[in-house]
Amino acid sequence: MRIGVNASCLLQDNPADTGNIARDLLSGLCRNHPEHSFILFFDQSPPADLSWPANVTTVVLPIKGNQEWRRYIWLEWKLAGVLKKHQLDLFLGMDGRVPLRSKVPAHLLITDMGFLHGAAGIPAAEQRSLKKNLIRYIRHAKKVIVVSATLQNDVLQYAPEAAAKLTVIKPAVDSSYQPLEWEAREEVKETYAGRVEYFAVVGRIHPRNNLMPLLKAFSALKRRLHSNMKLLLIGSQTAAGEEITAALASYKYRNDVVLLPDTDQETLAKLVAGAYSLLYLPRFDGVAMPVYAAIQSDVPVIALEGAAAREAGGDAVLFADPDSLEDLADKMCLLYKDEELRSRLLGKMKKADWSTAFGALITD
Repeated sequence: MRIGVNASCLLQDNPADTGNIARDLLSGLCRNHPEHSFILFFDQSPPADLSWPANVTTVVLPIKGNQEWRRYIWLEWKLAGVLKKHQLDLFLGMDGRVPLRSKVPAHLLITDMGFLHGAAGIPAAEQRSLKKNLIRYIRHAKKVIVVSATLQNDVLQYAPEAAAKLTVIKPAVDSSYQPLEWEAREEVKETYAGRVEYFAVVGRIHPRNNLMPLLKAFSALKRRLHSNMKLLLIGSQTAAGEEITAALASYKYRNDVVLLPDTDQETLAKLVAGAYSLLYLPRFDGVAMPVYAAIQSDVPVIALEGAAAREAGGDAVLFADPDSLEDLADKMCLLYKDEELRSRLLGKMKKADWSTAFGALITD
């Protein structure tokens, strides 16, 4: 088969912000199916570190600006026109969109539906646009693929008619996530946290990750316990998160908060494995990749109550009430003081089988 892929979303993929879900799935698909030819369409030149096997061709279709209307025109006119010329057998929409004007059979991959739940930091106009168009994409696609049971439930509530063409696959957690021996943990702490224990938060500096409530809860922990514990925020800066970054400048415990915006996969794995605990604070993500990474690394997790975190960690996660700042602070203090609780949580962890069925992306 000749398979076209809208691969533009891979340009925003990185380990801390997205878990590289789309990149890893597409890379695995191309490498595991050399019998097919893949044409990857990008809206700007891909970076050099995106390397592909011989059965992959890349095509750049430039886009001017990043406004939603420009992306819609790029998808429905520029990309749709090029797909016809390439005589494709199948189109794979890796970013939750497919060109409705194209007659090429399409499979749709959905990795996030936070806009359905009013996730913070998404402008109202963009949420309306996403809701309006996603239902059209789902109806147009021959197959809809999601990466968690949480997303499966969201799709079925949003578009019940998708049930007959809905498939769930699990994205793989990178093999670099492994427990660290004591000496290696001490080295990570010395390099990134001034030799002290730290909470790790993995994800963009963005309102949907509830970082402002976290800073208040961290302040409560520092006041109550007089601890030298640090907080590592591992993820890129965003325009939507400028208020959070600005607040850090006057934050009382700013010297105990470490920003790490640019981390490669190897470094990220060490930072997660070296943490006293991972804090997972998004409520409406489709899949809780940092929770899976922490479990693979034998690191306990505190999370705000949410479907994706429940799916990933179950009763191995210490959950906090999302409507109570005090409860989050209480859970952080409790885990810090109670080593037996920490051991019990570690004992409940169940590591997942990550044998991803890449072929499900392209088979009917």
